[in-house]
Amino acid sequence: MSAARNVRGRQMWRLGALILMYRALTIAAHADAWVPSAGSGSFDFSLRQYDATRLFLPDQYGTATLPGSELRYTMLRITGVQGLGERLSLEYDLRAARVQKIRIHHGRRVVETAGGVQDQEVGLNFALSQRADFADSITLNVVAATGSVSSTPALGVGHTAVEPDFQIGFAGTRWRASLMAGPRVFLDGGAAQMRAELDADVRLTRRLDLGAIVFYVRTSKLRSPLPVTDHAERYDLLRPGLRLKYRVTGHLKPFIEYEQDVAGQGIHAGRRITVGVAYSY
Repeated sequence: MSAARNVRGRQMWRLGALILMYRALTIAAHADAWVPSAGSGSFDFSLRQYDATRLFLPDQYGTATLPGSELRYTMLRITGVQGLGERLSLEYDLRAARVQKIRIHHGRRVVETAGGVQDQEVGLNFALSQRADFADSITLNVVAATGSVSSTPALGVGHTAVEPDFQIGFAGTRWRASLMAGPRVFLDGGAAQMRAELDADVRLTRRLDLGAIVFYVRTSKLRSPLPVTDHAERYDLLRPGLRLKYRVTGHLKPFIEYEQDVAGQGIHAGRRITVGVAYSY
């Protein structure tokens, strides 16, 4: 009798662990430390609107801004993860946008517009620990320079980069939090960015999730002075945001996200709103 109870206890523990891991995997489709099994995965399809009329100071990192040209863009984005088996998954971030830069020149309003694909990112994620309440993994991403730099405004940086990341995640029955951090190194040797993103979700009701995102990046120059052609590699920014996600089914979850640039250096200070749908399979 005691042995039977022990077997049932182990079976219930395993079932509970599987349920908890499933919940952690389906809260968000953003890249995180939990690697889906072969044939499983998730993706976000979204539309993003960005608008900025001020610039962070060019000579120091901080919250102070100055009036500047107006920058607007509308972006279509697909991000996702596909389980490959053997602890591996394929991650991708595909983008296209229509960008407008508006400035006043000699009293006249000048509008410059460009549209098309931007730089694309793909990577392989390898799972280390994979438990119901904790996971970590390492990822090697390649950022392909597919966005045009001859257009005005430019749609890409102009240089290919590699980005090795470490991801760590924690999950409970109604919440999930993950941290992704690592350098983005441009292969031309001009600059390297240190990036980190914190992503957390909590289940408010059976259908509604509230999420918070914090993105941080600082740039280190690898060549000094940095050539003018490499200035697009500079990216210094702190951007927090909030997200609401509604659970239509266990697989389909529309969402809305608001983010605000709160600190930076030498780039536009704006806000962006994203609406989309997350799908897991």
